[in-house]
Amino acid sequence: MDEVERPYDGCGKCLLGVRRLSRVKAATTSPERQREDVLTAAAAVGGHIVDWADDWESPAPPIR
Repeated sequence: MDEVERPYDGCGKCLLGVRRLSRVKAATTSPERQREDVLTAAAAVGGHIVDWADDWESPAPPIR
């Protein structure tokens, strides 16, 4: 899926991939799994990821 990650080219389908921790459920989806899911979604719409926004430090508070 390397063709789905490439530099900004102004094509109109340049996307930012987002990965983060979550405490909503006990099992957190691994960063690798999140990456593959985002790349698959980008490819499905004909887009490509130009960069990643990662939020590993601040997991969301639990929903009550």
